[in-house]
Order: sequence, then structure tokens, then C-alpha cells
Amino acid sequence: MKFVVKLFLFFLYAGLVTGLHAEKISFSIDPGAITPTTDTLTWKFLNQLEYKEQDHEIYGKVYLPEFSNAIFKMAGKEIIIKGYIIPVDNKNYALSKNVYAACFFCGKAGPETVIGLQFKKDPGRIKMDSHATIKGRFIINATDVENWMYLLDDVEILNIREK
Repeated sequence: MKFVVKLFLFFLYAGLVTGLHAEKISFSIDPGAITPTTDTLTWKFLNQLEYKEQDHEIYGKVYLPEFSNAIFKMAGKEIIIKGYIIPVDNKNYALSKNVYAACFFCGKAGPETVIGLQFKKDPGRIKMDSHATIKGRFIINATDVENWMYLLDDVEILNIREK
């Protein structure tokens, strides 16, 4: 603790001696050159839903999502979210809250913990469980039981870390 205090005092003194004060520093940044890296949606946010049982002509009884008003307000907007890339087949991917061993496909999580991805351009081969920050247009699906409940369209990978 003493070291941290000494370090703080050193930088405070150095700033006073050299005349570096925050109000004297100015710079400009082109907003178009910045790629945001903070999430605009979180997995906790996506959990704001309930399920209703409904009859389906092919599958009998199914559970369809009833999204919160907050989720409805995000529909159609460009969002950023972090998660694990899961290859579904040779050309389709999903983003999961959890790694594959604990994801929705293995029965260890609900469908609200996975998002279907439609990339803007071919992402090439992505290794399973690569941790990624992605952006895309957020789409919700409350009726089609053969599609993802959450989807992202025009997806771009902002950052990826392969295992």
C-alpha cells in the first residue's frame, strides 16, 4: 500500500513540476476511426425473458420466448457482445455465453445463451471456443422454432482470441 501511495505522489509531483495539467492537454480523435470494444448487450440482459407453452402443428407443444420490453427496444439495432464462437456446421456459426462443453447444445444452458450469426463476409475457418467480441444487427425471433431465438446479421469480428 505504501508503494502505491508513493507512486501516486511521485506522479502528482512530476505533473506539477513539469506543468502537465489535464486542462492543458488537448487532442482530437476521429470518431470514425474508433472501434468500440465495450458490450452494448450482455448475456444477463438477454436473459430478460420468459417462455410460454404453445401448440405447434409439427412439434406438438413448444415453448416460445416472451421478450422483455428492453429486449424489444434493442431489436434492429447494431450491438456489440462478447462470447465463444461455436461452429454449427461447415458454414454456420453461433456465439455462446459458454464454451461448447457447457453450452446450450449440450443441455447445460438455455436457448437465451446462444445467438445465431450471419457474417457480413466469409469469416474463414474459426476454431471452436474462440473468444470473440463481435458486432452486428440484433434480431429477435419469437415464432420460428426452427431458427435461433436471437440472431445477429451483418456480423463483423472486432476482436478474437483463439484457444
